[in-house]
Amino acid sequence: MDKLSLLQASHLYDVDVAVLHSLVGRRALPEPTWDGGRLGWRAEDVQDVKASLRRIGLQRS
Repeated sequence: MDKLSLLQASHLYDVDVAVLHSLVGRRALPEPTWDGGRLGWRAEDVQDVKASLRRIGLQRS
């Protein structure tokens, strides 16, 4: 996957964007960056994000 926005992750894992923000604040997820008007993770961070989401028990919907 090229990039992953918070909104995309929210839809993929059926979790509220606010929960993702909270997880970033707790350092359970890597810090997202602004790119092209969207807040999300760069391509090199996507695998880390997906692994972190799986570790805390979230699965793709």
